[in-house]
Amino acid sequence: MSATIEQIREAISRTREARERVWPHRTTDAVITALAQAAKNWLDPKNPWRKRAAEQATTPTGFSEAMVNEAIDLTFGAITYESLGELLDRELGNRRVLDKFCLRGRVRTRAMASRLIVHFLAGNVPAPGIMSICCGLLLRSANLVKMSARDPVFPVLFLESVREVDAELADCAAALDWPRGELALTQAAVGDADAVIAYGDDSTVSALRQLAPPTAKFIGYGHKISFAVVAKEAMTEENLPRLAQAAAFDASVYDQQGCLSPHVFYVEERGQLGPRKFAAALADAMAAYQTRVPRGQLSVEEAAEVVKLRTSYEFGAASDRRLGVWASPAESQWAVIYDDNPAFVPSCLNRIVFVKPTDGYKRVLDAIQRFASSVSTVGVAPMNERALAFASDLARMGVHRVCPIGQMQRPPLSWHHDGRPNLADLVSWTDLG
Repeated sequence: MSATIEQIREAISRTREARERVWPHRTTDAVITALAQAAKNWLDPKNPWRKRAAEQATTPTGFSEAMVNEAIDLTFGAITYESLGELLDRELGNRRVLDKFCLRGRVRTRAMASRLIVHFLAGNVPAPGIMSICCGLLLRSANLVKMSARDPVFPVLFLESVREVDAELADCAAALDWPRGELALTQAAVGDADAVIAYGDDSTVSALRQLAPPTAKFIGYGHKISFAVVAKEAMTEENLPRLAQAAAFDASVYDQQGCLSPHVFYVEERGQLGPRKFAAALADAMAAYQTRVPRGQLSVEEAAEVVKLRTSYEFGAASDRRLGVWASPAESQWAVIYDDNPAFVPSCLNRIVFVKPTDGYKRVLDAIQRFASSVSTVGVAPMNERALAFASDLARMGVHRVCPIGQMQRPPLSWHHDGRPNLADLVSWTDLG
């Protein structure tokens, strides 16, 4: 049910009042402890919030129940006392600057958090939204969370799970939903915001930027894509099965819906094994993952896109040796498409991935140049000296994360999402002296 303007204003008032109660006496360490415990509870297979998510999230998200459980493990397994503390220490220098004046260099300083943060969540994968809420609660800000119609489940259940551990802290956040096109409701939500965090496609983020107050800090996360590169050193008989399994995980989890999901695997030639061997091994690994974690149901439009792309390449591969297709026998559950053309081609998603041969990192840089500003993450194998030099080239192109294949969907909590801090933009500083 859509929220009304009155409900939005009431939620803002209620969370602000809760912030005023919590902020003076709740230490940062106590907040870290509460959030870590709430996340840990989700990892228990018998946990009621986990069970409810598995029951309720499949329809709106489109994920299978097995994928919902996989998402729970990935999302909440990353939220620990240690990782939350590391995030604060890395970005603020010392987690205690939220509690009192602390010495940084030669100056005593204190971080003051935004009073009201309004979060607009995308819903394609749950982790960014849950992390956004955690950041707001770590700062003990008041938080209004605008859920996506695609995921009205995880934000609500997460806040309920926090309430079980620390009811006062949970009072500092409220999750509501309303239609994207209802501008009056969005304006009511952001009118008094000190900070706005927006996830979504580029047009949505741009529109919200225009609606946000000029005095509010605006943090937008728009559309991104990812890819991976396998160097010739990794293409050995001994290494290939493990590498293919890691690559299949990155390409299959979340049904390829997230910004961290690879669209293309570039495989360097002249290794012990060739790129086609990688494509075949990747196909076997994706089939195994499908057996363990089935892909969710597709919409009519999504299914049509998958069939169209797969059929086109299968038709071409029948007469062109430069093409090849390995695919599931039924319902297009996954497909690996081999194509000699080095040009970067975005996938239609839903576990459809390209494998392309390359003669080296330089050729990959040329191939992705046009998409560089939209790249989120690049997976590499192996992570050696050559890969570090490649990472430097990617950084100069504007790519913000390079990691081993198999870790693309497991960013550390303290990563710089789209190249920016998670917390530092949400605080201001008061210096003493």
